[in-house]
Amino acid sequence: MQFDMEMAQTQEMRPSPMLVMRMNMLLLSSLELQQVIEQELEENPALEADEVDVCPLCSRPWADCRCWSSINTPDVSAGQTNGEDDELDMWAMLPRPISLSEYLYRELSPQIDREDNFIAEYLIGSLDEHGFLGVTVEDLARGVRVEVERVAAVLKQLQMVGPVGIGARDARECLLLQLRRWEERGQAHGLARPLVEEYFEALGEGRYGYIARCLKVSTEDILAGRDFIRNHLRPYPVPDLSELGASGAAADTPYVAPDVIIRERVGAPSEFDVEVVESRHFVLKVAPYYQELAHTLAAVSHPSVTREDQEVVKGYVTRARMFIRHLRERRETLRCVAEYVVEQQKDYLCHGSRHLKPLTRAEVAAALGFHESTISRATANKFVLLPSYHVVPFSQFFQASLPVQEALKEIIASEPNPMTDAQLVEALGRRGYQLARRTVAKYRAQLGILPSVMR
Repeated sequence: MQFDMEMAQTQEMRPSPMLVMRMNMLLLSSLELQQVIEQELEENPALEADEVDVCPLCSRPWADCRCWSSINTPDVSAGQTNGEDDELDMWAMLPRPISLSEYLYRELSPQIDREDNFIAEYLIGSLDEHGFLGVTVEDLARGVRVEVERVAAVLKQLQMVGPVGIGARDARECLLLQLRRWEERGQAHGLARPLVEEYFEALGEGRYGYIARCLKVSTEDILAGRDFIRNHLRPYPVPDLSELGASGAAADTPYVAPDVIIRERVGAPSEFDVEVVESRHFVLKVAPYYQELAHTLAAVSHPSVTREDQEVVKGYVTRARMFIRHLRERRETLRCVAEYVVEQQKDYLCHGSRHLKPLTRAEVAAALGFHESTISRATANKFVLLPSYHVVPFSQFFQASLPVQEALKEIIASEPNPMTDAQLVEALGRRGYQLARRTVAKYRAQLGILPSVMR
């Protein structure tokens, strides 16, 4: 054996730094892109931005300090004539759903002492999105450095004013808290409590005969107790997250800015226009001073300006031009992809998710002459404002399972008795969807629907 060194000349393909920058810029959402632009404006003095004031409702530029497209009601129009000092707050017109945190704190604060408000805030902030409390009362007491009894008293008040079961540690405790309310009314089933307290797992597995033998009752009695639990109790504390918001933490309702707006064309039903929102928010350009300076230095040599200074100025101008170019290419790519997808999914835009056609990113790439990875980057982390004013992820246009999931929700919502996954397969087959049982079980789990024995 021996070791030696030798030199060899090879050829290989590597992406250029400009191509990497372009691909990374295409992957950004509009909010992330805004941050990148602000950072570039700070680092590159040769880059300037002319900001454009746009309407928060329709993203159209303001005209005479107002948006004529959004002002279409007498109340809003009248608000413009109250005086020169009155400003129309368009954000006040946008409905914002109340979050679970805000609802609970609003209901709880009048029921406790003012000194315990910080305990209530900490307690509500410890709830998860379904209203469960993932920590013990002792841990909460250590977190706020007060007595355990004091935290327990606030938790008791929270469970009285909030949705029944709020603050429970798990589904079993949530059911027991709800069951206590029915017992106080004298309307609870006699076997409901032992079924939840002692045989909760066996009940979920459908072992009714085993439970009947342990409790020395008939199987019919166990089924009656199970039906009471199904019809009167729920596994989550929050009954309807859509009304109270989907966040149980102390955070505000999340804000999603659409990257693409789809509008129905005026006077042309079933025809749509596509617009990239970011194109209205800013106009980037090379600073005239640096552009003139770079041109002068290239034409005339100044003894007082070193070669290094010339390269710095030239580098700033070149960097600004490339940044503007990549931004324009990103916008154009996103527009082309959106227009093609809209053309293919007109039925979905007109009639809803049941009419969504199967569409893949590979098909879009082949039709537009792009690489599939380019389509993936162009649609990742992007949101679209539909003509129905719903903001959905761009990926929803490629979600072939969406019509099946909508049909599955309709079947379960109208079922007279809880249907098993095998029965759901048959029901979906009658609607033209041929699926395997495990696929139906996967879709049901994605929709957050419990198995038949727990519904």
